[in-house]
Amino acid sequence: MNLYRHQLVNLIKQIAFVFVIYFFCRILFYYFNRSSFQDITFSELISLLFYGLRFDAFSIAATNSLYILLCLLPFKFYYSKIYQKTTSIIFIVTNAIAISLNFIDFAYFPFTHKRTTFEVGNLIFGGQTEFAKLIPHFLSQYWFIVLLYALFIFALIKIHRTIKKNQKFESILVTKKRLLLYSFLFILFSSTTILAIRGGMQRSPISMIDAASYSNQTFIPIIINTPFSVIKSSELQEIQQYTVFSEEEAKKYFNPIHEADTGAFNNYNICVIILESFSKEFTGIGNRKSYTPFLDSLMSQSIIYNNAIANGKTSINGIPAIIASLPCFLEDQYLNSVYSNNTLNTLPNLLKTKGYASVFYHGGTNGTMNFNSFAQLAGFDKYFGRTEYDNDDDYDGQWGIWDEPFLQKVTTDMSNLKQPFFSTIFTLSSHHPYKIPQKYKGKFPKGNYEIIEAVGYTDYALQQFFTKASQQKWFNNTLFVITPDHTAISDDAFYSNLIGQYSIPIIFYKSNFNAKVEEKIVQQVDILPTILDYLNYDKPYYSFGKSMLSNSNTPVLYYNSPYYCCVQDSFFYIMKGSNFGEKFNFKKDSLLKIDLSKKGKDQDLLNRCNAYRQIYANDVMKNKTHLENQN
Repeated sequence: MNLYRHQLVNLIKQIAFVFVIYFFCRILFYYFNRSSFQDITFSELISLLFYGLRFDAFSIAATNSLYILLCLLPFKFYYSKIYQKTTSIIFIVTNAIAISLNFIDFAYFPFTHKRTTFEVGNLIFGGQTEFAKLIPHFLSQYWFIVLLYALFIFALIKIHRTIKKNQKFESILVTKKRLLLYSFLFILFSSTTILAIRGGMQRSPISMIDAASYSNQTFIPIIINTPFSVIKSSELQEIQQYTVFSEEEAKKYFNPIHEADTGAFNNYNICVIILESFSKEFTGIGNRKSYTPFLDSLMSQSIIYNNAIANGKTSINGIPAIIASLPCFLEDQYLNSVYSNNTLNTLPNLLKTKGYASVFYHGGTNGTMNFNSFAQLAGFDKYFGRTEYDNDDDYDGQWGIWDEPFLQKVTTDMSNLKQPFFSTIFTLSSHHPYKIPQKYKGKFPKGNYEIIEAVGYTDYALQQFFTKASQQKWFNNTLFVITPDHTAISDDAFYSNLIGQYSIPIIFYKSNFNAKVEEKIVQQVDILPTILDYLNYDKPYYSFGKSMLSNSNTPVLYYNSPYYCCVQDSFFYIMKGSNFGEKFNFKKDSLLKIDLSKKGKDQDLLNRCNAYRQIYANDVMKNKTHLENQN
């Protein structure tokens, strides 16, 4: 046992020293870039150094996994000179490369304001032939960082050799008991390494956006490390540069900068309610049988947009579209992408400048789909989930708290908020596997789809919410915005085609509104600018949407891989490359059978779509999807 114990102790010492190096790398990263973090307090910095250990554990375990495995093998050949030399080379080379990434960002961060990601490989190996010519310039300008890096690697090698210096093989009799113990320790250390790479025992492996759980967006580059950023971003798709026009010409067709409103600011409370999988098909405006009696009655008292389009097919894409006016033109979900920590203009951040408190309510288990991390990133003051609800008697056994009791608790919590407030409520009971509480079995129709009964239950829960909310002091001064996150699966001929499967209702309700049905084509990214328009928001902001209150006839563009889909007026277009491939009049030809693409070029509309795609790709890639003075 003594032999293997020494082997393990030596491994622990070497990994521990790598942790020390990462710790000092984080301090140096802050020091060299302190001008970018002027608002950080000493206590915040200390907490980031502590929470950063989780991200260091990932990087160290991932980059040293081979070395750890080789050092865990309890065999005699471990002590041979060739084996020792080979493992030493692996340890030093892999850590030298990983540490160099941290040092690169000491100097490179001011240019990008984010940790380097895997896309830097495109700069070096992707045909950027001038890169080699820049190396001497960077080395001369940042010689002190190069020197500091050399000292760190020298210390790494020195400590590594010192630890290994006294290793000598001793012949020890291997018994069954000792073999069993060796096996247990091997499994224990291997499992710990895997757990560190996974980032813990939570539902999903650690990802880029998890850093938002510990810090606001500004300080995320401190808490993570560059190897983590590079490794995690390597798993994700990057946006390909898209250029059809010059930058100036593109902005003639589409400009994401919205000017300040000149009217008097209306300090309404804002409550955005996101209904899980509530397709237009299930409601009274879907021209099918309705399963939402309460929502239908509310729509009769609201301004409703019955030709609204969802910007995605998943919750994880729908929420950024609604809260940050950001569509997703990626194969991956935005919140799991390399760009998930980009700075955004969001409703909670924009309204914070006007004194709004903000809360994100979701009854799901905290950490589900990274909603709590996004809430932190988006600037919400508080996240209220299953943990905060604190009563698992109402747990559905799958996702979280049943909608009815959760929405009742939400009403109580909202009544304790200081006005004006901004709240987002995201329901969950109409999510697969579509369970409802036992006491309501048989109360709601089941329809043709498995989801229908759960839709009826959530509609009932929404009714109970409004009944209680209407008795609160804040109700009459609150603008409610109701929209699905996305649609559900359908076998209906229209609601399963390329436009029908994105068809949703968007509803604006306030106690003194005159009911109205709007036929114009709108989309989820239009919600943010519309809310700000209602408020007469008096600051400029960045948004990919337009106000639904405006008279502009802006096309809707969304992505259904591998095609971009455009909707304007009565027409639906499918883009193939940078051109329109097919065109349909979906109001006359709802099943999209008659291609009208040969009738007219629609060049101006095509230019607007291409400009929109170009500005999206370039601004997301360069982390420019915001105005600096809004956060």
